[in-house]
Amino acid sequence: MDVVLSRSPQRRARLVQWTIASGVYVGAATLLITGVGQGWMNTSALMLWLAFVFAVLAAGYAALRSGWTERFRDPSVTVWQLSMGVLAVNWGYLICGPMRTSALFPIMVIFAFGAFTLRWRQIAYLTVLAVSSLIAAVVLRYIFPSWVPARGQVPPLRLDINNVLMLVVVLPALAAIAARLSGMRRKLRNQREALSRALAEVERLAVSDELTGIANRRATRVVLEREVAMSSREGMPFCVAILDIDHFKRVNDTLGHAAGDDVLKAFARHASAQLRSFDTLGRWGGEEFVLLIHGNKECICRVMERIRHAVADACLATCQVTFSAGVAQHRRDETAEQLLARADAALYEAKHSGRNRDVMADA
Repeated sequence: MDVVLSRSPQRRARLVQWTIASGVYVGAATLLITGVGQGWMNTSALMLWLAFVFAVLAAGYAALRSGWTERFRDPSVTVWQLSMGVLAVNWGYLICGPMRTSALFPIMVIFAFGAFTLRWRQIAYLTVLAVSSLIAAVVLRYIFPSWVPARGQVPPLRLDINNVLMLVVVLPALAAIAARLSGMRRKLRNQREALSRALAEVERLAVSDELTGIANRRATRVVLEREVAMSSREGMPFCVAILDIDHFKRVNDTLGHAAGDDVLKAFARHASAQLRSFDTLGRWGGEEFVLLIHGNKECICRVMERIRHAVADACLATCQVTFSAGVAQHRRDETAEQLLARADAALYEAKHSGRNRDVMADA
């Protein structure tokens, strides 16, 4: 197989197509040869047709197997191969006598091959070539009747048998093409599903913090900007809290960075469990988190109290974890930067007044 079809996967695939086409040629030639003994095929006309087919197959194999065609945009030289096939089919129609209808069956294989790679202009060209060459064959049959055997009638059973045999030649090739198309569709579907999963993962990573799985700084910022715009436009109250885990550096220094990561993940998990579906908790950076709550200061105080109890009740990395928070309620026409600045100032005050507490901005 390596000698005949090459070890190159691309070249081998092109030669496999050539092999399928060759099988159709050989099967059709066998049926035409049997027509000589039955009186509806002229021997000299058949010899010319066979010489043409052999030359086309030999030239195609040599060009594909040597790799000479790989210099072209279409290494399979599909248009040339199918054009030669169209000419061979209609030439067979010209010389077939009363069995000429079955000689057109291989045209289905030719256009099925074209479905793989041809553009619509190339398919249109092949269509014009097929129709025009068939018309030319019909005209030649009536202008030069001596090219066609004199016998004009064939027993119906013989005609039916010939049609069945031609289908036996053509259908395996069509089945092979259909199987390849099915494989290509399955591969395309798998690639599309893999791409969808990859895109979903990219989107998730773009808005999620890799360590904790909650919203990252960028996604939190987008939500914050949206809430600020809505609050300024419609007067809907919302609050921002900046949470900072107390003495987090001590956890890293005494228990290690892996334990510190476990604390961050557990803190995000327990805090998120206390929120409503329309509230947002995002990791702002390091051990800092930003909480966005729909409602006034009293509402966010209740949420903060639930978070504080949930974190205190959990043993995070074998140590008790507390946090300080600065809270600010948005004022109409206040920018996101101004709102965060007030919350950050309140957090600074919470840290320097004993930690493990919430401080309201401008209280």
